[in-house]
Amino acid sequence: MTWLGDIANNVFGKMMFGDTAPNVVLEVRTDKYGSRHIDCREDGIVLYGPGRDKNTDKYEIILHRPCDETLHQAYSLFRADNLEVVQARFTVYKDKIPPLVQICKELCTVPKIQKICDALSNHPDWTLSHLAAYLAVYDAFQHAIVNKDLNSPDSTSGISPLQVAIQTNNLQMVQQLINARGSREHLDWNANTVYHYAAASTKEIIFALGSDFPHILNSRNSAGQTPLHVACQSDKPECVKALLIIGADVNMSASESTRNCPSYVGDFLNTKPNSLIAEDMKFGGTPLHWSSSREVMNALIEMNCDIDAVNFDGKTALHIMVMRKRLECVVALLSHMASVNIVDNEGNTPLHVAVGKGGTLPIVQILIGFGGDLNAKNFKGETPRHLVDLKSNEGEKILYALHAVGAGRCEANMRDCNLGCKFNENYNGVAPPEPPTSVPRTILDQMLYVASMEQMASQKPKKLRGGRLLCLDGGGIRGLVLVQVLIEIEEILGKPVVACFDWIAGTSTGGILALGLASGKTLRECQALYFRIKQDAFVGSRPYSSDSLEKVLKDSLGANTTMSDIKHPKLMITGVLADRKPVELHLFRNYESPSTLLNVPQGSKFKATFPPEEQLLWKTARATGAAPSYFRAFGRFLDGGLIANNPTLDAMTEIHEYNLALNAVQREDEMTPLSLVVSVGTGAVPVSPLKDIDVFRPEGLWDTVKLGMGISALGTLLVDQATCSDGRVVDRARTWASMTGIPYFRFNPQLSSEVCMDEKNDEVLADMIWTSKAFMHANRDQIKELAAVISRDP
Repeated sequence: MTWLGDIANNVFGKMMFGDTAPNVVLEVRTDKYGSRHIDCREDGIVLYGPGRDKNTDKYEIILHRPCDETLHQAYSLFRADNLEVVQARFTVYKDKIPPLVQICKELCTVPKIQKICDALSNHPDWTLSHLAAYLAVYDAFQHAIVNKDLNSPDSTSGISPLQVAIQTNNLQMVQQLINARGSREHLDWNANTVYHYAAASTKEIIFALGSDFPHILNSRNSAGQTPLHVACQSDKPECVKALLIIGADVNMSASESTRNCPSYVGDFLNTKPNSLIAEDMKFGGTPLHWSSSREVMNALIEMNCDIDAVNFDGKTALHIMVMRKRLECVVALLSHMASVNIVDNEGNTPLHVAVGKGGTLPIVQILIGFGGDLNAKNFKGETPRHLVDLKSNEGEKILYALHAVGAGRCEANMRDCNLGCKFNENYNGVAPPEPPTSVPRTILDQMLYVASMEQMASQKPKKLRGGRLLCLDGGGIRGLVLVQVLIEIEEILGKPVVACFDWIAGTSTGGILALGLASGKTLRECQALYFRIKQDAFVGSRPYSSDSLEKVLKDSLGANTTMSDIKHPKLMITGVLADRKPVELHLFRNYESPSTLLNVPQGSKFKATFPPEEQLLWKTARATGAAPSYFRAFGRFLDGGLIANNPTLDAMTEIHEYNLALNAVQREDEMTPLSLVVSVGTGAVPVSPLKDIDVFRPEGLWDTVKLGMGISALGTLLVDQATCSDGRVVDRARTWASMTGIPYFRFNPQLSSEVCMDEKNDEVLADMIWTSKAFMHANRDQIKELAAVISRDP
């Protein structure tokens, strides 16, 4: 029915000729123009002068005989009173419209000629090739007059015919021009490539362009944007994915300054096409910003995806995952060392975002534990504490979580404060329930600490000449407690904690941490490492496969690094030689043992252990962490926690024996008597009742049940006592230190619940880390006293 619309338009145009817009195309009869003056003529297109009646009193451009000379067919293309205006339009039309309609007879309709005129009105510099691409005249490129301009830019914008075809979302035309050797390396005057145009089109067009030109695919236009940025801004998620699949670099920043290492995720998206969340793409960023799970994030990070890249709002992937309340994704980013204090375009850190409306306590806790700035101010001067939504489900708990670790209130001149942050108020939120701890034990520990410090104070302070000992307990994933405690100590010391000690003793997880620190890892790197071990090693059922653990240890400690490569501090890592009965405590050392110094011969009944220069670091870590039922034995070695889960007394004994051996071999100048002991635990678990511990000969069915319960309870009791790292073992170490006049410090946070050594739940671990930080904040005076003792070192 197109012809009916053409007739109606023509009749209406003739009736209202005087009021018709000058650029509206009208169908006219050529016999009406016989008496009109011809101002210009060019191959079937004529510029007529004004006629004598009111309907023909304008200059007019007429297209004659465009299709069939036997008909009196013509089209009025443009009308105006001003000759210069009409001549300018005639100049644009004369070389474009006649040849185009001669090539393609299908264009001889009012709507299609109107489209040609409109295109030339908006783009007067377009060639016939541009017009053919825009109008989808597929046969036109068989003609030399059209094809000669296949790769010509228009003079105004520099756009090419291929870019025009892309802009019109015409896949068939795009494919035809590519086959005709239309240039895919062409840049318009704003440095836009064909991929920049395709970024706002369809995924099919992007795939048609292919991946043969990576330097073009990842180039920036004059606004500093890559095609991937354009696709994000255009809210074209399918185009985003298509660009990634053909090789777009996700780490290209929207600037000309610096760029990160390239990252290509095409193969990954081919195998997991539904791994990204489309609605987040319009805000820009990288696939990390659009990820939906920990597994996706881990895979992308391994592909070198920039973990701290920002989107159009200045938000990192960590900001986005906090906003989306995806705890596992937040942990994945933090465990790969994502920066926790980057600010967005409004000055908000991830912690600002986490405490707001609908915030969740575990995310707040994990951000705090990984170093979120408690008192950072956004561009409005608001701290995280100021932004806590007390009306939300967890608002009051979040407020207390901030308060307990030292978040300050707002200044007096701050407005719109609530009771939780207002200056001079005292509401601090709702504290978690007190754990069922052994209160008498806590009071006794405190009293003994005070007594020992008073004794130290009564003595004349002496300079420390080395001999400072740091002891780290065992406890599996609770090694995160060790890390958090040492982070708080390091913050007050103002220098790396490993540089403040001459000896470090560690058992199991404490041994692994000691090796990590001695090999050059920072505490933050070790903190992240624990989460990766948890994720990679605690897989399946117990005992876990040791392959993943060993891979992490090799990657972190070096596959060929030996104990003797560590020059400072001296290390004592506990293990248990289980190839004999009774089993024997073994210390992996990076120095000569007292026995070696004294040339004590080793027995020939058992295979000798490796000396420090042959003992690999990662194997030491694997041996000390070979906890029975969690991981298989490492050769003849089991976890050192079976004998010395708190290695303090064994370390003190070793140092004394070492000094005696040095003295015996006339190396008195190397003797460094013990001068300071710092012991760090992996958290005190709440005391809980234990019953049914009786083991007896059963006399009936019920007795058999009770016997089973008793054996189970007794087994638990025996394991707990064998691996005990608190209580009397601490008292003995403190007492011996006190008797010899050596300062002794013990830091062991009280946990709110029992945490398994292979705990995988991120919420539990977040609470454990926060609890440790809150404990250290409450005991910061002791840390300052420790710092004062260490500062006495000459």
